[in-house]
Amino acid sequence: MGQPLRNWMLLFGIGVVWGSSFILMKKGLIAFSDVQIAALRMGMAWVVTLPFLLLRFKEITKREWLVLLSVGLTGNGIPAFLFAIAQTKIDSSLAGMLNSLVPILTLGFGLLLFGLRTWFLQVVGLLIGFVGAVMLIVMPDGISGFQTESLLVVLASTCYAFNLNIVRRYLSKMPSMLITAGSFLWVGPACLIFLFSTDFVSRFNHEYALRSFGAIAILAIVGTTLAVLMFNRLIQSGGALFASMVTYIVPIVAIGWGFLDGEQISVWSVMGVLIILAGVYLVNKPSAK
Repeated sequence: MGQPLRNWMLLFGIGVVWGSSFILMKKGLIAFSDVQIAALRMGMAWVVTLPFLLLRFKEITKREWLVLLSVGLTGNGIPAFLFAIAQTKIDSSLAGMLNSLVPILTLGFGLLLFGLRTWFLQVVGLLIGFVGAVMLIVMPDGISGFQTESLLVVLASTCYAFNLNIVRRYLSKMPSMLITAGSFLWVGPACLIFLFSTDFVSRFNHEYALRSFGAIAILAIVGTTLAVLMFNRLIQSGGALFASMVTYIVPIVAIGWGFLDGEQISVWSVMGVLIILAGVYLVNKPSAK
């Protein structure tokens, strides 16, 4: 609670940006296909970060380039496609709710694969979080009942969680912008090549093409690059525990945008996300010494 106002502004700014990413994908789908949205997002993010990478290219070792390949795939490329495909069938608000699983899954991977030490309440939090996720996915009175596409969001969140452990384990000393730019180099060019092999250009004949393009441009530039820089700045100035509070803001913003866009939010769905956030609270709670 003793954080300066600047840190609180950063926290809410990041939460609003990341929480808005799901509605931006939904708006992009009006004129473009799911895979086109994902490819455009990755390609634009690569173009934006490329100048920074060119200035500091030599700072990255061969071993770090291999790690950045994993970051590019699990932290950027694969989730971008999974989220876009999922949102052709599920509401943006549900995608935002399920994305709150990332801290829970991060702890799970840390325990299973990365030798992370934990304590009892964190394990309880992990289990509670999974109960909330199951409730969101299979509860028949949820937003629109069981939809297999919800599992794509869980898989995307799993990729994010695995990536966070990779970055924490192998790239903890690398500047955040260099990690972002280096990882996009692996996926951005390939995505742009793929994008222009589709009917992407002809889709601009659509009545709302420019609006959809603008939504994805905002998602790529603000949500993918600027927000990452803001988040790492917040970790440095406010600490990792304080920065993790963004997890509580993202689903609230996603639900708000979904409600404004006419999506129906059921009581069961709200209960599910509250259960997940209760688990996140326990996962982020520091152990007593």
